[in-house]
Amino acid sequence: MSAQHAEQDGPLIPQPVMTREALREAIRRVALPRLAELDRECAEAFDCAVQAQSTNPLRFFLAKWATVVAIERWPTRAAAFHEAERLSGDPKASEQQFRDAMETTGRILGEAQQEIGL
Repeated sequence: MSAQHAEQDGPLIPQPVMTREALREAIRRVALPRLAELDRECAEAFDCAVQAQSTNPLRFFLAKWATVVAIERWPTRAAAFHEAERLSGDPKASEQQFRDAMETTGRILGEAQQEIGL
């Protein structure tokens, strides 16, 4: 990441189209440790779609990973989301910290889903 990105918190990459390959490439660039998870879930979605004779599992897969990319491509948004996830799962967090963390995750998920058109 360049210093310019860190200072302005612009997106690291453009939001990709909602296709398996475009999302896979985006995850490779902004959240490489999650690439195996994406591949595993893609195979599971395909198998579920075949078994159910429905494209819904594939649509859910694409929407989930487009949302992940929409969060991860903005460094400050991603950091806030991950910190809120951490706090919401911390048994030592106060009730107020938990509520704030849940509000933050909900807000960020909403922003990301709006960004991808959901």
